[in-house]
Amino acid sequence: MKAIIRNILLACIISMFAFFGAVGRMHTKAEMTEAQRAEARKETLTCLAVAFIACGACAWRCNVLYKRMNEEREYQRRFNEYMRNSAFNRHY
Repeated sequence: MKAIIRNILLACIISMFAFFGAVGRMHTKAEMTEAQRAEARKETLTCLAVAFIACGACAWRCNVLYKRMNEEREYQRRFNEYMRNSAFNRHY
């Protein structure tokens, strides 16, 4: 569970800085040439892409961790059930 929380927090931090990078640049038309505006658009799209990729990777990794935790829980449940039945059969 700690790994899932840590993964979510890391994705939030990465996304936050990427969104700040996307909206933080001033887009004043009077001061910028066409080439500078095109470069600013590319930077904005790159920052947004990084934010969305971080969120997608976080969702994928949390899904993998959650499935692994469920498999371990199921294995532990079966093991405990087997041990209870085994001890009962030996005793009686």
